[in-house]
Amino acid sequence: MSEYITSFPTGFEEIVARHMPKGTEILHVYDGLIHYRGEANLLCFNNCWHVLRFFKGENLSFHRMVVEEKLRYPILEGTFRVRFSKSNQFVKVDKQVSLRAERAVIQSSRLKLDRLNPTTELWYVIRDEGFGFYGQLLRKRAATEKTLHPGELRPEFAYLMCCCGNPARDSVVLDPFAGYGAIPMQIMRHFQCKKLYVSDNDPEKARSLKKALPMEVHCADALRLAHIADGSVDLIVTDPPWGYYEGIEDIAAFYEAILKEFGRVLNQNGRAVVLSARKEEFTGVVGRSGAFAIENTIHTLVNGKKAGVFVITRTEV
Repeated sequence: MSEYITSFPTGFEEIVARHMPKGTEILHVYDGLIHYRGEANLLCFNNCWHVLRFFKGENLSFHRMVVEEKLRYPILEGTFRVRFSKSNQFVKVDKQVSLRAERAVIQSSRLKLDRLNPTTELWYVIRDEGFGFYGQLLRKRAATEKTLHPGELRPEFAYLMCCCGNPARDSVVLDPFAGYGAIPMQIMRHFQCKKLYVSDNDPEKARSLKKALPMEVHCADALRLAHIADGSVDLIVTDPPWGYYEGIEDIAAFYEAILKEFGRVLNQNGRAVVLSARKEEFTGVVGRSGAFAIENTIHTLVNGKKAGVFVITRTEV
């Protein structure tokens, strides 16, 4: 059975392992990587490699890792290049090492060398945990900071946030800070909820969402969701402003107002999944609220900045 390694945003190890396809044999979960046997999981994580060789050891080197025997590549035609990564950074290697690696691919496949714009890539990877691998890249992260709007969540990150909430088939879900629609898009594509409320207080973003999403979208203040009845929502998944760029002077007061409205629209078993870089402030507000408790916190990175995904639940009605 084929082996694969898939990367994902740091901190989501438990969530990723729980949402792998049925029949998957998980070999190991690392920080931001999962190694498994089964079908390649191309759902909504980052890069995915078909593992051709796996190496263990504290003193791995690319010189010794280069595989020169013939291998069965899953993608045999098109163009390729070889890349070398160590400690999550691309690195330059000795020219003879890269030439050896390229010759080995040419001898084992019908792939033609294209170092600038290939159709597939072969990666040699060395990780700090004491392992490395040689793999063919099957899926590259499609959305990057260069292709997204400023502040827009990457699709795989939005998907994992939704997984934290684990929406049920008959659930009512809300995103009151929908922005460019990353979270509603993932809920719509991968989860079958009964109803999805989508809103944003920016009229331009609300108009764009109405064009992009086949559902009702409201231009509404998240602190006054007049179109939503008391106790009618099962789950909130959202990425509210962090207060760094939006001119929010008192972020704690802002979070208090958010939780007050969340408390109104959520039912007695309701929960919310909230992303924030203001981890200390958000944790403090939840603790003082008396209405919510933090069930789980995932410490992660968003565009290189430390942030937390908080799963909070109702403690009183």
